[in-house]
Amino acid sequence: MHASAIACRAVLAVSVLLVAACDSSSSSPSPPEPAPVAAPPPAPPAPSPPPSGDTLPPLASVVVDVADNHQVGAVYWQDGDTSTGGAGQEVQGLRCGSPDETYHVHTQVSFFLNGQQLALPRSIGSVQLNPTNHCYYPIHTHDHSGKVHVEGPAPGLFTLGQLFAIWGQPLGPTDVAGNPGLPVVIYIVDDGSASRYQGDFAAIELKSRRGIVFQIGTTIAEIPRYTWFGP
Repeated sequence: MHASAIACRAVLAVSVLLVAACDSSSSSPSPPEPAPVAAPPPAPPAPSPPPSGDTLPPLASVVVDVADNHQVGAVYWQDGDTSTGGAGQEVQGLRCGSPDETYHVHTQVSFFLNGQQLALPRSIGSVQLNPTNHCYYPIHTHDHSGKVHVEGPAPGLFTLGQLFAIWGQPLGPTDVAGNPGLPVVIYIVDDGSASRYQGDFAAIELKSRRGIVFQIGTTIAEIPRYTWFGP
């Protein structure tokens, strides 16, 4: 065989191999492209802290003078004791009789029902037994000023629970004076400072020049302050 024929055959073999390699490469499937990775969703914003039930409204900048015993708040309750209150009988250790002012102090009691101020009734603890006989409990009111008179033969422990028992109205965290189902907060004002009371409502002492403020329902804008002549 001539050398030229051998060379041609070698070139042809190489060409066949190259074509086979190209065919093999083109017939192989391409690897799949990786799927795009989704970005993680943004973190939700931190929840706002719930409002604190212990937030204390500010003290009123104006002090109300009730020395003249004027009406404070709208008339809401009937004057005097209810049918379940004091009618001359002994109530929680307190007897109805002639006033004894050996010990005589005043506490201011205020009511706010959904923001509206209500007047404490007059003649709580003041009982007309018959046409000629009248008696007073050591805890009583004379007018709509909100001043509660505490009178006795000697200093002692006189409480808000006794006042409400003489008045004949409920006193509790879910019902104050016939307003059930509303949240109740009591603020105590002593010596120009206020605090939220956290204990038994009935145990609150009726102290000289103390303010007791009932918040029934919605929060009040400010805690009132009062002044008057005397203890």
